[in-house]
Amino acid sequence: MAFHATLKLSVLQRRIPELWTFNPNPPDTMSLYLKISANFRLGETLPTIDNQYRDLWKLASFLETMGLPIEQWCPPADTPENARLNSAFNAAGPTAAALAIAKADKDNLASDLRMLGVWNGEEDSGGMTYTTTYMSNRIPSNLRLAEDSVPEFQDYLNVVQLIRGILEIWQPMVVKVTPWGYDEQKIFPDRPPVGWMIYLPFEISAKQIPEAAQIIPIFGHGKEVRGTIIVSTTDAFDVKNPEHIKRANAIETRLVDQDLLPTIIDLVTNF
Repeated sequence: MAFHATLKLSVLQRRIPELWTFNPNPPDTMSLYLKISANFRLGETLPTIDNQYRDLWKLASFLETMGLPIEQWCPPADTPENARLNSAFNAAGPTAAALAIAKADKDNLASDLRMLGVWNGEEDSGGMTYTTTYMSNRIPSNLRLAEDSVPEFQDYLNVVQLIRGILEIWQPMVVKVTPWGYDEQKIFPDRPPVGWMIYLPFEISAKQIPEAAQIIPIFGHGKEVRGTIIVSTTDAFDVKNPEHIKRANAIETRLVDQDLLPTIIDLVTNF
């Protein structure tokens, strides 16, 4: 997978893809390519560019606790070299340079949709990027993160902690953690994949999903459980490992049998 900062976000806003491209002929280490996505709602009005960038900074702050320096992130530009000229964040928040770049793009002034993202300056192995697409209508907004062979993402505890950070920032209705290649092997095409991990916005017990390696309740401000992280394996998920695929598929089937895995349409309309 090649990671690029060569496409400006103004172009990406019209196309609405991720900030990365996927090599159609991946090497044998394909299972090291990890995608994390989340869907959430914002309301009828978009936050300001400053506030959306601050949300990106908050996620960078969580990533820093995993060992990924906050100063490494840079805003997109027309070439990788130009992107690396500016830091997106410092310890206090988004940098003045990053905000100025975002505000200079007229597409970011739209009232109904805005995409902002950052890149870690690394291409190919070690590369990482994440974007937020904020929408002010009934279509959920989203976070999309992709990484290529970043060692910190091979530890499931780091990934669980990152999910907690995503939940704290955006209160999403679903968070998915899947390696590249798993979507083609999930059981139900109209439902989100379990993959390595999934967060769903209601309580699920270990007794209900005995195939899961871990069931992690997420509590609200009181003692009530507001959601659950389901971990299919505590090993780094490998799409070439039949046991990992079998485990994730079994969890998907178990969830659907108990009406616990909403369809994608249900997530858009009912949550």
